[in-house]
Amino acid sequence: MTFINIPKKISLLLTSAIAAVMMQSVDAYVYGAAEDFTTTIPHTSENGIITLDSGQQWFKATELENGRNYLIGIKRSDGSSILLTADDHTTAEYIWHYAEDKMVSSTSYHYNELYTDTHRLCCHNNDLYLTKDWWSEGDETWNFDGNRLFHNSGGTMTYLTYTEGSSVPFGCTGDPAKAADVEIFTNGPELARCIKTQPCAESFVIEGSGYAPPVFSVELLNDSITADSVRWFTDGEEKSGGGLAFTAEELAGLPAGVHHVSCIVEAHDADNHYYREKSQEAVFVVTKGIVPDSVITFSDIHEQYDLIGKAIEGVLERTGGYIPSLIVCTGDMINGPTMDYDTMINTYAPRLKPYLGGLDTVFVAGNHDSSKAVSELSQAAGLGADSDFSDGCGIIYRSSPKKGKNSTAAKNIIVYGINYASLEAEKNGITVQDYNNIKEQIESFLAETAKDYNGELIIFSAHAGLHVIGVQPQSGYYVGQWAGSSAYNIANSYDMAKLLNTYAQKYNMNILYLFGHDHSRGEKEFILSDGEQIICATDPEVRATNTVTLAFTYAHSGYLSSVIGSADAGYSFIYINGDTLTYELFRAGSPEYVTHKEIALKPNSKAKASPQTGTAASSGSKKNSSPKTSARSRIAPLMIISLSLFFISRRSRK
Repeated sequence: MTFINIPKKISLLLTSAIAAVMMQSVDAYVYGAAEDFTTTIPHTSENGIITLDSGQQWFKATELENGRNYLIGIKRSDGSSILLTADDHTTAEYIWHYAEDKMVSSTSYHYNELYTDTHRLCCHNNDLYLTKDWWSEGDETWNFDGNRLFHNSGGTMTYLTYTEGSSVPFGCTGDPAKAADVEIFTNGPELARCIKTQPCAESFVIEGSGYAPPVFSVELLNDSITADSVRWFTDGEEKSGGGLAFTAEELAGLPAGVHHVSCIVEAHDADNHYYREKSQEAVFVVTKGIVPDSVITFSDIHEQYDLIGKAIEGVLERTGGYIPSLIVCTGDMINGPTMDYDTMINTYAPRLKPYLGGLDTVFVAGNHDSSKAVSELSQAAGLGADSDFSDGCGIIYRSSPKKGKNSTAAKNIIVYGINYASLEAEKNGITVQDYNNIKEQIESFLAETAKDYNGELIIFSAHAGLHVIGVQPQSGYYVGQWAGSSAYNIANSYDMAKLLNTYAQKYNMNILYLFGHDHSRGEKEFILSDGEQIICATDPEVRATNTVTLAFTYAHSGYLSSVIGSADAGYSFIYINGDTLTYELFRAGSPEYVTHKEIALKPNSKAKASPQTGTAASSGSKKNSSPKTSARSRIAPLMIISLSLFFISRRSRK
């Protein structure tokens, strides 16, 4: 059997004798059984609202949400409600806390719990228990489907039952037809979710262009939900008026900067479910123009989506009001076990989008993400991901005058995405990671690109890295060698590094390999470039390595989360500056860079026609000439004035 988790609120099992306790049977963890449940009759229960004797009101909800408190109501034959109550003859409690364990590895089982201040609810072998802790061979979750409360233990479903008039009223059954008719009730600043489409700025606007006040709107989950009130906020200040659509008059005519719009919706439906949800914050960007051939890139956001807006704001402050050409998300947008496709597309993608500020963005899947969902997000962006790359890798950005908004300024950049799942393979019944899985795809892409290569910067956005954790001299002092050898030190990364070297040397290709993923290992963020050495795995099973002297650039995307392991809200701002590639790593909310490095671009003698003028331009002359930045300086506003004027003239007014 596999140990799932130790409840944070009631870790009564943590004693000096824990090793001995763990050898005992499941029964040793049970300190209450079916006879220790009773019922509580609320003061009133009508129209979906339960009022307790204290006068506190609880509202009927539709689903269990992480971090909230619930009453579990059971409908009796006369239509009244009683509350599931844990009673061990010393305390009686009917307020249940619901918590998901999301700060776990992508390979962990799904786990959540329902518990009171002193009791934990569990089902086992069709019996209902109060427990200290539990064991499971698979998922261990409580779920609510609208009228039944059920428990999944390693794939076995058991349902809460209620026997009216019995001295032991509650139990469990494997027969869903015998399940109790359950309603759940919650209170607090948020009740149940009701927003299907979050408010969002579909594009940035240009300072001084006379743009109209922006309009933001929300769409409710379905037609049966009626909005009772919608309160809108801009930059934290509540505004009068609105409804499901809101015109933000105060955001018109502003200087370059980042602004935030959100709302709180209160609603109900015909079945007396009550909703109160605070929307995601829509990032609204006013800019002077675009830094050509530049990207913001980050990895491991882990649901802290508000940090994306802070990263955009940091670049505007850094450049004196200019935005990047492209945002590149290098994996792990989600917490917990690897997310299923439907949940990621329908729940998390809508929460992520408002924070992007309408800027063009492409995505790569990390080990926590659904590769299929991420592939669809990049395809939907329409920036070069012309085919499904769910099971492998593929181009996710290639410049075209007809595509995108800000990304049309990234004419000298190609982005190739490598999903983490594309490295996975089964070996002796165990999932391992191996670069040989995608080596043929990578070589095919490089060979095709070499046919008409004109000095572009080729960015590989890959969640996993090429180096060996803890062995690379730049790793830092606090990471153990070969930490997480199965998932972090990828087999045949040495061969992949050599392949990239081959094309970088043979065709003078400017290659930048970006990675994330190892934030939880305490490893220092670093960047390596031409002439520096990287230590790669050949066979992780025997800890075999080899060293490659790089002919390309290898760097962290930056770990934009701040609560996962050693991640510290990092993101990278990367741009072509004349014949130099500039890489800067920042912390969100800080004006000082953590790392700054300038790398000479490889010369390329080929020429191609400019798509706008039809004239030929060599790679040496087509690179942008942007003033350099330093720890306390900004890119001067004089950069690419012609490009700024171009966008002022063409930007639709929003």
